[in-house]
Amino acid sequence: MPRLVTNWRAVLRYAWTVRLALLAAILNGAAVTVSIITGSLPVAPMWLAALNGVLAVAVPVVRIIDQSNLKDDDNE
Repeated sequence: MPRLVTNWRAVLRYAWTVRLALLAAILNGAAVTVSIITGSLPVAPMWLAALNGVLAVAVPVVRIIDQSNLKDDDNE
């Protein structure tokens, strides 16, 4: 069964993977909301798809980068 990491609060606050995933969710939510309200998107759908693609690629890339502000509680 999956368990939380010991420093989950620091991960939620400082991890770039969390930040990029939240940014993607916010941008997608904003695009859907604007589309529903106005009936059209403020930018071409191609640009939204490209931005989503960049964010989707960036999340695993930043996951493997050392984030020194996220030390494990057991190793401090």
